[in-house]
Amino acid sequence: MIRLFCTALLFVMQVSYGQMLDDIRQLSSPEMQGRETGSAGAEMARHFISQRYQSLELESFGNAYQHAFTYAGWQEKTGTNVLAYRQGCRYPQQYIVISAHYDHLGQTGHKIFFGADDNASGVAALLELAARLSEVCPAYSYIFLATDAEENGLYGSKAFVANPPVELSSIVLNLNLDMIGRAGKRGRLYLTGAKRYPALMSQLDAEFVKVQFLSHSGPPRTIRSNTRYDWPEASDHGPFHRAGIRYLFFGGHEHPDYHTPEDTWQKIDSDFLATAMQAIWRTVQWLEQQPPAVLKGQ
Repeated sequence: MIRLFCTALLFVMQVSYGQMLDDIRQLSSPEMQGRETGSAGAEMARHFISQRYQSLELESFGNAYQHAFTYAGWQEKTGTNVLAYRQGCRYPQQYIVISAHYDHLGQTGHKIFFGADDNASGVAALLELAARLSEVCPAYSYIFLATDAEENGLYGSKAFVANPPVELSSIVLNLNLDMIGRAGKRGRLYLTGAKRYPALMSQLDAEFVKVQFLSHSGPPRTIRSNTRYDWPEASDHGPFHRAGIRYLFFGGHEHPDYHTPEDTWQKIDSDFLATAMQAIWRTVQWLEQQPPAVLKGQ
């Protein structure tokens, strides 16, 4: 059944890069005001994502796609995650969480931090995966988690892990997507967490020369000469990792426009985005063929 699923989608699904680019353009538009947590732009982004969930007929937890949470900085703040799920057929009680943060840095004066790569690109990929996994009943159940307040300290994923809609023990993997729309200096897409799955690494290594595998353990990797990068804490997979849930994290290098107003949709590299989406989709197809014990490492 799983082989039939993968074969059918491999030949039937068409890569919707036009839709992905349009999603990135809309999420990073001036009207979204940089999607800062608590802003009107963030509310617009949530509405956009919720509408897409509804159009794909994804199911909701508690009759709502939007789930508010509070977190403490110098004062208590409120964020809102947007989540939905697709029930699986072979392992319906086993969940893979696909996550991508939709928030960004907002607006300072007349300067808007558009956040096209960071992380409208990841949200666009999440929505693309939701569409593909709606074509045929997948083996696993999938939760699509668009997180808020990642930029402030991974608070959206922390809130999800602290108060999950399903038992944490039923979550076999977190697939996290963050900044997949532009290449860094080395022109590479980075994947961390995969060294626990040698067969997956072999498949991706054979098909995608631009994918570089990084260890999830050991000392932080050097990204720039003056920056130390802690990959397990780099994005929303961090709280899953701390909870003992395995993760795969797809992300690009930081680039000169990272966290600046120059991170616009016009600078998205469509070829790099296509390569990233193909690698992510091949990964999902591989996951679909594995029993839960393999994904959990039991």
